[in-house]
Amino acid sequence: MPMRKALTLSLLLMGALIFPSVVRAQTPSVRVALLQDVSDARLSVPGPCRLKDARTGAVLSEQPELKWQEVRPGARGVRLGDRELASEAVIVEPLRESEIRLNAKPYRGEFLLLRTASGRITIINRVDLEEYLVGALASEVNADWPIEALRAHAVVSRTAVAHRIWINRSRPFDVTADTRTHLYYGASAERPSTREAVFSTRGEVLAYNGEILSAAFHANCGGHTESASALWDVPADLPPLRGVADPYCRGMRHFTWRGLLSGEQIVRALGELGGGIGTLRSFEVRERDRSGRVTFVRLTGDRGSVDLPGRRFRELLGANRLQSLNFHVRNFWGWFFFDGFGWGHGVGLCQWGAYGMAKKGNKMEEILAFYFPGAEKRKLEGLPGFS
Repeated sequence: MPMRKALTLSLLLMGALIFPSVVRAQTPSVRVALLQDVSDARLSVPGPCRLKDARTGAVLSEQPELKWQEVRPGARGVRLGDRELASEAVIVEPLRESEIRLNAKPYRGEFLLLRTASGRITIINRVDLEEYLVGALASEVNADWPIEALRAHAVVSRTAVAHRIWINRSRPFDVTADTRTHLYYGASAERPSTREAVFSTRGEVLAYNGEILSAAFHANCGGHTESASALWDVPADLPPLRGVADPYCRGMRHFTWRGLLSGEQIVRALGELGGGIGTLRSFEVRERDRSGRVTFVRLTGDRGSVDLPGRRFRELLGANRLQSLNFHVRNFWGWFFFDGFGWGHGVGLCQWGAYGMAKKGNKMEEILAFYFPGAEKRKLEGLPGFS
């Protein structure tokens, strides 16, 4: 194995071993990748802190505070300001209750600074799961929403993140801070309403057959949530993730959308897959699933055609161009007009549908039962991986 690849692997394994998810029943924590493979970042700790070698636990330095230190890779380790620390993995541990600021954003918990084999920096935040959720929930939805919608989302978010903690314990982090897993803008996003929603449901998750559910959420389902088996490797007959007809998001934000793309834009987005079709002449939807979402498309040009799964087509075009797979398309002289419903993958909780249910007076339990039929609300304590 080449030395650089071996070093990358060793760092990833080291990050998982010495900065693990804490899954004790009382204080589970989550590891959030805030920045991955960046050239530098700025870090500040307003109070006393300890810098430790993540490999050995040895204390490298204790500081009364850190004032906007530039974090970047050094020749052999992590460089913090004008000092190079003799470690490729450094833990920044506040010694009292204080926030760490990363590029001006405040975060709770502690940081792991990793120098990667490519000579760049990855920064991971380990933070108490419940405290994380207060900021993460406000990063996903409006904190002014009805409290029952926020409480339902808190349970779903906790379930989704805890499931990743369970399956990712051998990896360097559990979640990212962007839409790939769960938006997280740190402590600055926290609001009293999201704190109430999180701590009034503390430790509560969704389970099925005695295991934590691989729950998910999205902005608007467009009238029908998607079966998880259409996108991910889960059993097709799993009742809580099979998909339901949803009247509650109708008329809400993102329920409908429109888009316009030229044939040239589409072919360019396909990259190598579109290289042999030439000028795009027709766009044909070949198959839909029971929720109305497109599962296969055929693109035909003047030199050939290509068939693609709908999911792959959306990945290539980008989620902001093709907001969902529930769409119809019309071709006018090489321009393709999209009329669609919903925003997101469509699995699990429909955020705007939950808002609509709460506005009609539905309680958290009713919202969860509607979007995850057959799931039971359980305490995280005692479930596999969290006993």
